[in-house]
Amino acid sequence: MALRTRLGTAGIIAQLRKLILLGELVPGEALRQEELSQRLGVSRVPIREAFLVLANQGLLVHRPNQGFVVAKRTAFELNQLHTLHTLLETELNSSIHWPDASALEHLRSLNAEMEAKDDDGDVIGFIDLNHEFHRSVWSLSPHNLVITEVERIWTLSDAYFVSNYGSSERRRHAVEQHAQIIDALAAKDMTMFQKVSAEHRDDTRGGANDALTRAHT
Repeated sequence: MALRTRLGTAGIIAQLRKLILLGELVPGEALRQEELSQRLGVSRVPIREAFLVLANQGLLVHRPNQGFVVAKRTAFELNQLHTLHTLLETELNSSIHWPDASALEHLRSLNAEMEAKDDDGDVIGFIDLNHEFHRSVWSLSPHNLVITEVERIWTLSDAYFVSNYGSSERRRHAVEQHAQIIDALAAKDMTMFQKVSAEHRDDTRGGANDALTRAHT
């Protein structure tokens, strides 16, 4: 019998999210509470609680007579999510207040941490820092409700978009693009800021399309 741990619901959510993002739980896979409770060393009650949270975030889907499965997106759905993300993020970008020296230094620090995570091969750490980097950029806008919606849309496609960072080459490219975003912010150049942000979104979309192809082969 597996040893029970003190892992709380938040910890279980983090562990399940990690398994999904690393592809150990694949899109369309049915999740078994008993199997995962033994794997994580916890009881079934917090596992179900974690399932409900992840379903609310869009990483899982509940199906009648089947239970919870890892969300599986079609190409059409991913294209819709990319369109929504583009529209909302472009609006956020147009409404930002230019960052001060402290905010710019924070962004540079996050990007440097991402580069270090790449060197260490820590994909999940890289992904989490990538989220924090973009949230920090979005926070320059006063449109808090739009920010919340962009974050929700991001989560709905997370398992596909993060595959953009499965290789060190893609991770290094993301760090380079982040540096370009920071340079545009520092220069207060809206045209360049929108341009490099769009290029970064499109590259991430390319990684999602690659993941979708693998998922259906």
